[in-house]
Amino acid sequence: MSVRSWFGTAVLAAATVLSCTQAASAHGEHGSREPHATRLFAENANANLFPPSIGARAFLHDAETGKPLRGKRVEFTTPDGSEICRAVTGAEGEAACIGPLRLGTASAGTLTNGYVATFRGDEQYGASHAFGTMGLLVRP
Repeated sequence: MSVRSWFGTAVLAAATVLSCTQAASAHGEHGSREPHATRLFAENANANLFPPSIGARAFLHDAETGKPLRGKRVEFTTPDGSEICRAVTGAEGEAACIGPLRLGTASAGTLTNGYVATFRGDEQYGASHAFGTMGLLVRP
């Protein structure tokens, strides 16, 4: 093979690799795709004095398609960041759990200010959070 022919082949190969790399970037390959936005809806939670507990529930969906997201962890906290409980979403995107109601001055704040449901996001789906209200049940 002559130098001229080898050089032409090398230039053609380099141009082909560059073209394929640009096409892959244009189509979002190699992990450059942004996570889907999510929407989280928190329902009214119930705080019970007997036994002291809080039952919280939220629903997680893909914001673009509306499809419920399964197998995603949702954390429930008081507005000051204290954990109530955490749960993994089911087939309908529902996460529900029961956590302790810490009696004292902090519980008054929780009852007044409600709670926060948070999905921290992952490689495929972006983070979202929602605020929920709190109701009080008094059952012996």
